[in-house]
Amino acid sequence: MFFDRFRSAIARLPAGLIRARPAATPEAIARAETELGRPLPAAYASFLRSFDGADLFHESVVIAGVGPGAPRALASLPQDREDELVFAEALSGDRYALDAAGRVLRCDPGAEERAVAGSTFEHWLDATVAREQLLFGPDGEYAPDVFDPSGQEVAPTIALRQAERALKVDPDAADSEHARGLALARLGRRDAALAAFRAAIELDEDNPWPAFDLGRTALDLGKPAIALPAFRRAAVAANEDATAARLFAWALRAAVAAGDASVPSLRAEALARDPHLVDGLVRSASAAGEDADEDARAEALALLEAVAPGTPIPRRLPVLPHA
Repeated sequence: MFFDRFRSAIARLPAGLIRARPAATPEAIARAETELGRPLPAAYASFLRSFDGADLFHESVVIAGVGPGAPRALASLPQDREDELVFAEALSGDRYALDAAGRVLRCDPGAEERAVAGSTFEHWLDATVAREQLLFGPDGEYAPDVFDPSGQEVAPTIALRQAERALKVDPDAADSEHARGLALARLGRRDAALAAFRAAIELDEDNPWPAFDLGRTALDLGKPAIALPAFRRAAVAANEDATAARLFAWALRAAVAAGDASVPSLRAEALARDPHLVDGLVRSASAAGEDADEDARAEALALLEAVAPGTPIPRRLPVLPHA
């Protein structure tokens, strides 16, 4: 692999946006493989023979290397699974790993679920560059109006362009399709968002979150019959009982709205997965009220009403001590 598109981006973009290190030595690569007790994936090893790691867009994503000059040492990244190699980390804390099939997976250190972020290492690399460069102007600084008024999130029009640019490079990247759906939903184009979420599910059947966002968007459209199977699918795919319980609660909420006969079984399943679900929803509503987050409070109360409809819900919930 020669990574021609990546080399072209280094030459074309403002200085400093992509800081790639010189090639790793064969000895450094061999030492890394000895420390790991396994060979490096072929695509990543090929990258190291050209670039010993890289800092992309002011540490938005840092690809680890194996030599003393690497921007991040591969040995410093936790390797929790034998069938994956974590090779990069994002500024957000997300990590990127190569699996046995050569796909790039994005994982949150606090969760078990994985999202397919790239069909191959090279496609992921090129799509990442294509996506992130949209945020920057010719001076290497953030371009005007790329963030929403809060300054916390990329504006939805920009986020949509980012996802579409990434998908042109790597059409099989489920994570980019999911991001496209989220941007469309933020723009109020909910029917188009549903189609994007369905495409993401087809590309990554084991990830619960595209199905969850399909369900939420369908509920917003007043289509609980579409939301119900989406939430149920998300709950079944979840790896942790507490997460699955919340997702079954969403399915229950959709079933109630749809008048579906599965209400009793879904309620039983949600409570079986987490016997403390009701208390957790009360705490969530209380915390959202303290933070003046009315949307989150209304969401928690709606789930609480679906899970425990006989429980009186006060207008203002008491603040509960943290567990």
